[in-house]
Amino acid sequence: MKHEDNRVVSIPVYARKTIGKGLLLKILRDADLTKEDLINLLG
Repeated sequence: MKHEDNRVVSIPVYARKTIGKGLLLKILRDADLTKEDLINLLG
């Protein structure tokens, strides 16, 4: 995932595995997104 300011956030993808809550929250922090932002992007 790449930001407008060229920061890059790596998001791991594992076949048939769920990302843990802690890792998901870290990714959201690194991407400067809130939980609500993620929900809106997915919806």
